[in-house]
Amino acid sequence: MMTIWVLVFLTIVAMSFSFSTRLSTAMTANFRDETLAYYGALSAYHAVLRSLASDRDPTVDFVDEEGRFFLDLESGPIPERMEIDQVVAKVSVEDEESKINLNRTNRGILEKLFKRAGVDTEKMDALRDSLLDWIDPDDAHRLNGAEDEYYSEFGYTAKNARLDLPRELLLVKGFREDFFKGRNGSGDLEGLLTTFGTGGLNINTAPGSLLSLLGLDENSIETVMARRNETMGGFRFIPADLSRFGLTKTAASYLRIGIRGRLKGAKTGYSLTAIIRRIPSPKGYRFRMLYWEEDVSYSDNQA
Repeated sequence: MMTIWVLVFLTIVAMSFSFSTRLSTAMTANFRDETLAYYGALSAYHAVLRSLASDRDPTVDFVDEEGRFFLDLESGPIPERMEIDQVVAKVSVEDEESKINLNRTNRGILEKLFKRAGVDTEKMDALRDSLLDWIDPDDAHRLNGAEDEYYSEFGYTAKNARLDLPRELLLVKGFREDFFKGRNGSGDLEGLLTTFGTGGLNINTAPGSLLSLLGLDENSIETVMARRNETMGGFRFIPADLSRFGLTKTAASYLRIGIRGRLKGAKTGYSLTAIIRRIPSPKGYRFRMLYWEEDVSYSDNQA
């Protein structure tokens, strides 16, 4: 009997050691994949910065109908996929001034935004006043707005400063998660919002959905999109009949760079998101970091 118990004990120890070894090996492999993916993503990010710094035409940047980001006609689009050693990096570049800046927009655009979100007309004044009260530096609330006396019930106070990110709206009186989903849950509204930039909108990078929200008719939208290709190269000035819609820019200064890097054959990767300001300088451009986010990503699909 003692022999049997000894065999059982040794079996359990052996199985435990085997499991521990396999777990340690898997953790080591994941750490290796994560580390290589991180440095591959970081290399891709710096490659994008080099492209942005080498822009040969500072008066125009544009996004074509396929969503490709062009700095000028000579260089072609910024690559959407890069291979650095054994890391595959998927790249996205967006102009933050192709979106509505919640910190700098006006009453008219806010009303159009609320309408696109499916907000009832009678609730629009309350949302607008609450947003403006959240942003402005004083403690006096507007007719339909809210200040500290309202938010204190939830354990915080009005910010009295600009929004850092669009999802900060969820802290503001009246705003809910479904606001970002758009009318009928279309889910296209969040991608049209930003908190970065001057508030001007870029005619060469604004998506058709934003142009429609601003009030452009189908013919005008088609005219705008038709100029944004490798032949025409986008607008170098704003047509007089379109400037009234808030379209004031032709080149990109505030850019969101997204990188998703993953080692070939691995399921563990690394994601980087940066928002930068590109500033002209005597030697070309310099960059100012405005926002940075990074995280490990997992997928069942191998790179």
